[in-house]
Amino acid sequence: MEQVCHTGLRIQVEPGASAGKLLEALKALARSGGHRIECSKAVGYIAESALSASQEWIEIRYMMAYERGEERESKQGLGQFSQRLYIMNEKLQEFLGSSIPKRQNRLTISGLNASLTAAGNAPHQPHLLRNRSFMRRYIVQVFHLQATFIAALNTGGTCRPELRKEEEGSRSLLEHRLEKVAVRALYALNLQMGEVTIRAGEEGKFTVEHVSAMPDFRGEAKAELAAEAMINLLTELHQTSDTANEPRMLLGMDPEFLLFNRATGKVIPASRYLEIGGEAGCDSLRYRGERRFPLVELRPEPGGEPREVLIHLLRAFRLAYQAIDDKALQWQAGGMPQPGFPLGGHIHFSGIPLTFELLQVLDNYLALPIAVLEDRRGLKRRPRYGYLGDFRLQKHGGFEYRTLPSFLISPLVTKGVVAIAALIAGHSGQLRRRPLQNERIYTAFYHGDQMQLREVLAELYVDLASLAAYSKYESYIAPLMEAAWTGRTWDETKDIRRLWKLEKHS
Repeated sequence: MEQVCHTGLRIQVEPGASAGKLLEALKALARSGGHRIECSKAVGYIAESALSASQEWIEIRYMMAYERGEERESKQGLGQFSQRLYIMNEKLQEFLGSSIPKRQNRLTISGLNASLTAAGNAPHQPHLLRNRSFMRRYIVQVFHLQATFIAALNTGGTCRPELRKEEEGSRSLLEHRLEKVAVRALYALNLQMGEVTIRAGEEGKFTVEHVSAMPDFRGEAKAELAAEAMINLLTELHQTSDTANEPRMLLGMDPEFLLFNRATGKVIPASRYLEIGGEAGCDSLRYRGERRFPLVELRPEPGGEPREVLIHLLRAFRLAYQAIDDKALQWQAGGMPQPGFPLGGHIHFSGIPLTFELLQVLDNYLALPIAVLEDRRGLKRRPRYGYLGDFRLQKHGGFEYRTLPSFLISPLVTKGVVAIAALIAGHSGQLRRRPLQNERIYTAFYHGDQMQLREVLAELYVDLASLAAYSKYESYIAPLMEAAWTGRTWDETKDIRRLWKLEKHS
């Protein structure tokens, strides 16, 4: 029998005791899993490193054994991810070479509260407010978009790990919020692994105090939890690399729109006409401290191809048109057509793994072009909503990408969004450009500087058009990209019913 490496993870780490603990934990798990997992440690030298130093990494590989006679046949069944090496914390040296003010600025632009301190400084001291009330503090260790360990910090910096309640199989609301802040902070700093110290105020306000690219794995079972997450990710990536077992990729969505009474200047609650569930239902929003149901949310059946998804969307649109009997109301979409009512256009994916890389591709090749088309009114939606890399895992499997505004603004925009999403889902590994890693473009996205964003559209479009599957979606994508680079923007005050020609299908 001959072993063939299918999929590998290379986790770039800072040398030290924590890296050693992680390596030990990975080797223990690899032994318990038999021949399938191999683990090793290596040191490379980065020619243009910001620190001009060596870079250490730990590599784990999913191995597969074949009989000599069946090896070729099995290899022919492998998909595009065959023999692929995924690199985690690829930007580690850039992070280590960055200043605290630069990191602080990046987090602030992203919409996070941050008050960063140097390592070994204030993060291990309790915080007292002027009124002597205690500020609770936590550490959150993250690997690849999920928290592996969450603990409260006692006075002096010791952990109270009782926040980890694995035996209950679920996390508290506090843990979910802490995880979201930590994952969001690391994503903004281009890190796939790290440790975040978070201060929680009495009014539920979270502040990022410290970010480390190498979690402290000494003590307790922190290294084992991280190693388990790494093995699980490697296994998932390996399984999806085999096209013989690959599930069908499906796209779905749940975009929103508003009902607006121009005569009174008021938003009319969608709950007046629609139930909470269903293909055409209503969704909640906190407005002036109260939970209301003002938004119409369309939830069409998913589909495997953009045209199928759009047919399902039209059906949901018609259901809404039949239920909303006041035809004098305007239907408004976009980012924030009325002050205080941010709208989202979430794209759902199933049948493909959620990865850090996929989120970055969606940000650069989908969210960036849509930002160029936005009405200036919708810019106020960011950064509280619509921040880069926003996602949510789904209970039924898969995930939703939540960065986009409501793309129901027109068929041209909707078709382009769905088609680019489908193209990315099948070819994310071939889309390598990352203009949003440039500080100028990153800032332009959050500040709504569409002129600067427009500068990078041409190269993004060249990448999309070079994909073999592009010709299938060209009639949807080309009009959207042309509108974006010629300076057109949408008008969120327009009634979307006319563009969708719903009266003809009622």
